Amino acid sequence: MTTESTESTHSSHLAEVDDALDDVKERLLDRPEPVREPLAARTLFLHRRVVTIRPERIEVRPPRSAVIVPLFGVALTAGLLALMGTSVDSFPFWLMGILLLFSVVLLPLSGISLVYALLGANIVADRGGQNVSMKQRFLGLGIGTNELIPFWKIRELLVEDEGREIARAGGTLPAEEFAQWQLVLVKKSGTRHVLGSVSTPRQHEEEGLQQIFEVAEAFSALTDAPIRGPIW
Repeated sequence: MTTESTESTHSSHLAEVDDALDDVKERLLDRPEPVREPLAARTLFLHRRVVTIRPERIEVRPPRSAVIVPLFGVALTAGLLALMGTSVDSFPFWLMGILLLFSVVLLPLSGISLVYALLGANIVADRGGQNVSMKQRFLGLGIGTNELIPFWKIRELLVEDEGREIARAGGTLPAEEFAQWQLVLVKKSGTRHVLGSVSTPRQHEEEGLQQIFEVAEAFSALTDAPIRGPIW
């Protein structure tokens, strides 16, 4: 009885291992066709980010539409200052103080955001410096300190889809209607930095995978870091 019970338990364990391996295989999708020249000069568009690729440098910038909000802030501040200047005798003193304080805070934030939207970059990978510069943003703005990640500290570039079924705490979450492909830089310490993402309807997930993988190949060619995935 003991021998039969042991063999049954062993067989059950092997079956669970086989099921886990099959599940891993199902979660690894086929890679798109590789790009002939990953570092050829071109511009790629991801979700709320624009990737500019050059043979010696890759930049990930905010889209041009990012100037709308700071432009509105600058225009609003200018309007308030003009109103206070022309109607200084019409407003109560306390209201003038509030409007002035609001303008003093809003104007520099809007100005910095506008400059960043026009000239700033979230991420810069430079072959000459042999590092990836990650902007540590403050209040959603492109200001603050930079984290420099040397190429040799990069463990891998991970391509994954957060919108598919993900096992958590012994359970599963149903696949979402949109594929959410993202490219993640993983340091040897295990720290993750999202370089960019793209969302597509589930029936067109291959197109989104092609977009994000093209960016991954460019970063891999520049940094010599391996690509793992696509994983979901």
